[in-house]
Formats: sequence, C-alpha cells, structure tokens
Amino acid sequence: MPVLKRISDGADFIILRILPVICGAMLVLMVAFIAYTVIMRTVFLNPPFWGDTLAMFANVWMVFLGLIIAVRERSNIAMEALYQLIPAHYGRWFRKLWAVAFAGFGLLLLTKGYEAASRILGSYWELGNLPKSYPLMILPITGVGILVASILSLFRPLDEAPHMDDQEFP
Repeated sequence: MPVLKRISDGADFIILRILPVICGAMLVLMVAFIAYTVIMRTVFLNPPFWGDTLAMFANVWMVFLGLIIAVRERSNIAMEALYQLIPAHYGRWFRKLWAVAFAGFGLLLLTKGYEAASRILGSYWELGNLPKSYPLMILPITGVGILVASILSLFRPLDEAPHMDDQEFP
C-alpha cells in the first residue's frame, strides 16, 4: 500500500505542480513566437517561416496538457454547476461516472493517438525536417495523463489528496 500511495502522490505532484508550469511556459512561448513573427513581418518585412507553426504547436500542447489538469481537478464547469442542482449522493455517482468516461477517453487517446501519430508521414521543412509524428505525440501523452488523472480522481478524490503545499518531495 505505501508503494501505491507514493506513486499516487508522485502522479498528483506531476499533474498539479509540474504540468501547470509547463502549460505556463507553453503560453509564454506562444505569445513570444507570435510577437516575434508580427514584429518581423510588420517592422522588418522579413517574417520567419517557422513562427506560426511553433505558436500553433505550443497552443495545441498547452490545451492538451491543460486537459489533464482539468480532469484531475474535476474542473468541468458545466458538470459542477449541474451537481449543485441535484442531491449530493447523486453528484458523487455522476463524478465517478465521469471519471470512468474520462478513463475510457484517455485509453482511446493513448491507443488511437499513438496509432495516428506513428502513421503520419512527412516532415516540417521549416523546422529542420522535424518529423510530423513528433508534435502529434501529444495525443498518446495526453491519453496516459488523462487515464492516470481519471483513475486518481476515481479512487482518491482531490479533496482527500494530501495538500501539495504541506509535502516535501525528494
């Protein structure tokens, strides 16, 4: 049991602490790429051919990684509003049902996302012939993250999780 708790705490640490930092970095990169492209296009009349592509990748990765955080934190705004209108015991069952549905979605993204990413051919010439499959690997990565987040949400609700501010991690 202590091993499972350490794994669960480690997964919570990654999802609730590290992924928000990565999403923030993706947001900063996206703004920087767009600002650089706009300045180069309007002021210097020499836009980089890679700026828009990298901004798009940063945006897509930020959204997909943010989805993992949303699943773990149960921050589905529409569903939480619905839970306020129904009796609490039904709300608990609906939350568990959504956790199972998200686990299925994560498994689907993991399997089909990897299949799609590994089958895509070609490369981005503007990024030094980066294979097109590399940016698409966000699909199986998100699948694993959603699967883990939904399992954590199903078996250990966030309000039962240890407070991350009170813990020391090695």
